[in-house]
Amino acid sequence: MTTHHATREGVTVAARLNLIVGRLMRTIRQHAAAGLTPSQLSALVTVDDQGPLRISALASQEALAAPAATRVVASLEEAGLVSRSADPADKRASLIALTPAGSATLTALRKERATGLGAQLDALSDAERRLLERALPILEKLTHDSSQ
Repeated sequence: MTTHHATREGVTVAARLNLIVGRLMRTIRQHAAAGLTPSQLSALVTVDDQGPLRISALASQEALAAPAATRVVASLEEAGLVSRSADPADKRASLIALTPAGSATLTALRKERATGLGAQLDALSDAERRLLERALPILEKLTHDSSQ
């Protein structure tokens, strides 16, 4: 097993990024979340992004223990935002999919949050917006890189 030791510069950047992301998330969360917890919202987005998937796959994607993922899915199912169906590859397992209500909820949330954040982005210069856009793939990579 390889151990990675962060450089002093890496630690400084990480601390700054952590602070900035935290503040940005508070700003984004000021807009309604349709009564969903952060875990529910994240799971709903993952189901939307990945398409129908098993709870075990959702748990893995969300870095949740299986029982926690099951509870999140049950609450989303109870709210009518996701549905379960038999997995054609294994009838013992179920697939979780977004319902039309789940899709509509995500669309409304994304629109509301984008509008709020959009106003802040509009205050940036064209050069700043282009720089931010070029950084997005790197930020996305950080969210999917589990080797860190």
